[in-house]
Amino acid sequence: MKVETTYNSGLLTIVIDGRVDAAEASNLQNSIQSALDDCDEVDEIIIDASKLTFISSMGLRVILALRKNYENMRVIGVSSDVFNVFKITGFHKIITVEKALEQVSIDGCEKVHGMKDVYKLTEETVLKVFPERTTKEDVDNEVALAKEVFVLGIPTAMAFDIVKVGERFGLIYESTTPALIDAKVLGDMLRNMHELKVDPEGKFPFCHDIEKEQISALEPYLGKEAVDNLTQMLSVLPDDSSLLHGNLSLDCVMMQNGEPIFTNMSSVGYGNPVLDLAHLYSSLTDEQKKDYFAEFLLSYYDMESEDTIAKFRQNIEILSMIMDFTSLLSDGEPTAESVEISKKQFKERITDHWDEILSHLRFKMDFAEEIRKLERKNFYLDSEVDIDWVASRLGTNRHYVSDYFNKVLHTTFNDYINGMRLDYAEHLIKEGRIPMSQIVFSAGFNNDHTFRRLFKQKFGCLPSQYKK
Repeated sequence: MKVETTYNSGLLTIVIDGRVDAAEASNLQNSIQSALDDCDEVDEIIIDASKLTFISSMGLRVILALRKNYENMRVIGVSSDVFNVFKITGFHKIITVEKALEQVSIDGCEKVHGMKDVYKLTEETVLKVFPERTTKEDVDNEVALAKEVFVLGIPTAMAFDIVKVGERFGLIYESTTPALIDAKVLGDMLRNMHELKVDPEGKFPFCHDIEKEQISALEPYLGKEAVDNLTQMLSVLPDDSSLLHGNLSLDCVMMQNGEPIFTNMSSVGYGNPVLDLAHLYSSLTDEQKKDYFAEFLLSYYDMESEDTIAKFRQNIEILSMIMDFTSLLSDGEPTAESVEISKKQFKERITDHWDEILSHLRFKMDFAEEIRKLERKNFYLDSEVDIDWVASRLGTNRHYVSDYFNKVLHTTFNDYINGMRLDYAEHLIKEGRIPMSQIVFSAGFNNDHTFRRLFKQKFGCLPSQYKK
């Protein structure tokens, strides 16, 4: 038996090579203790068992003793034979034990038509191979999210096993068949998914944040102004807790045993349904955008009028440009040529039409109810509150908040919030419980001069005179 250890920023990795029988158990213990003595501080321990061929009960006790002192410990790369020892003894319930992944070859395997890096293994199974940058944690996350969605009643492809394909990870699924799903069927499927509301504090990520990260990643290529524009376009979407696919395209809907199902669930999360619709539109060909998408919208929006659907479509088409540009990084580092093409297209499609884009982006929001909720919490008493603060709470931007106050309430935001503060100040003066010198700050004003000037404008006299 050989033991090799490496230490890096609190992580101690222990590689065990060979057999750990009763005679070698004490040597293993001594080697581990020596490594611990040489480390400044150990936060996590990984035991790499990929070269471990046998472990005795004495060896298991050494690992168990280590686990008692270091809760953040796991054993990885365990062969099937050694894993059976952990399983039979019940140690896999006490210690995190990860089996070594089976190596699968795709040599001679037929690619599934229309699918990137998906191969037919057998008549019953297909293999999805992930990009090189994908981690084991990423794959585990996709499997976990797919299970969560399946439990919620959404038809979803479920993985049989995680494998390795060379240095890349893969997932084995029950065989699926690529097919252009009927637009009406897809409309019903997606509406059923979006009607499910999930707990924002639960296991699903917030898709709006994921989109923002993808937009931010464009800055080295398209520049800060482009990132700011795309972020502002995204910000008009109100927050929502609908279950989303997160990266929907026609390639993500397949046939399995005669039934349509969703696949590629690594981006599933929650948010505003328009995100899914924009992703879908961005993935379509020009011909599909013309006919297929129109039929899909009629099914998805069901009882809405044609005029309403036309307005929804306009917003979807505009927001789909976000995905058109974030797709620049979908295959990793873009080429210099593709970056130049994207810059040119960004100017032609967005920069040159920016005012028009902002004027068209409108979403149904009950600002009145949201504002009333804030009023009930006396938000205006915080002197730091401004229009950007309110826009953030409403899940939109200052442009639309300003429009609401100007066109619906027929006032400016500043006049509105100062009016609320003045009414509160009048209430405090009538109560007479706190000194006049404190009322200005208690009502949310930053200075006495502004307070007295605005108070006189509204009530016709200074606060001191009003009190008398």
